[in-house]
Amino acid sequence: MARSQRGERGGRVAVLWCVLACGVLLLPLAPAQATDPKSAGAVLAFSRHSESVARRSLASLLETVPPASVRVYEPYEDRVVEFSAWPFARVLDAVYSKSWRSEEELLFTCIDGYQPSVPVARVLSHSAWLAFDRADQPGFTIRKQESGEFKRVELGPFYLIWENLKDEQMRQEADYGWPYQLVSIDLIRSRDRFPKMTPPPGAPADVLAGFAAFRVHCSKCHKLNGEGGSIGPELNAAASPVELRDPQWLRAWIEEPGRIRPETRMPPLNPALPERARTVDEILAYLRVMATARSGPEAR
Repeated sequence: MARSQRGERGGRVAVLWCVLACGVLLLPLAPAQATDPKSAGAVLAFSRHSESVARRSLASLLETVPPASVRVYEPYEDRVVEFSAWPFARVLDAVYSKSWRSEEELLFTCIDGYQPSVPVARVLSHSAWLAFDRADQPGFTIRKQESGEFKRVELGPFYLIWENLKDEQMRQEADYGWPYQLVSIDLIRSRDRFPKMTPPPGAPADVLAGFAAFRVHCSKCHKLNGEGGSIGPELNAAASPVELRDPQWLRAWIEEPGRIRPETRMPPLNPALPERARTVDEILAYLRVMATARSGPEAR
């Protein structure tokens, strides 16, 4: 339950060895390299608890935070890619001051309705970068697999990336927290921002774990009770998947949807996810509970 399918995995081990040998390159950019005319009008909106804080253009960010050239293992292309980017924490410091560090989550909204979030703690404990151009080829794009075929996808106006050449956890998490076509950032508290998606009081531990997994893997594309991303269908307002399909089918769909419907845009649950089968069970437990807690104009 994520945005798109990643590339074929053939030769991945050899590529990873190459990645580890290459390391990360951080070089200051010359002024001529820092500006792409096609994205000169790019603007990123910043909010706190849904209240607008600031809007920053590409030009103003270039004046505020020095950019660099950073090489990462790009999860959609499955190889090392070099981007022009700013240290994400420094961008947040420039907009919010250091007060953002005590918040709970960062919610990202993209042009197509994709809406992932990451804990603030993840940004504080790992190195994230806000990319605005690709340094190793013309055009701010990637080649990625979608609906069974490879396509060239625009990344602008902004793309959040993570240093993962030497960070095994970041590589295992694949494309979690890599939103592209990024247009807004909001500091949120999940229970305040998504009250209709939150399990009822007293929900058991597996349901709470399923809610956390749903937020990471599913809600960036799917709404539940009207809250979440808008790429995929709503999962609860009229009927829940657990009411329409048996558990075995749903488990197979979440783990490898392309085997059931080759043309689907929905990717498999991250194959490198630790305790992957348990995560699927927890997501299904969450959906079963939420099927009894519908809310919103379409609920019936």
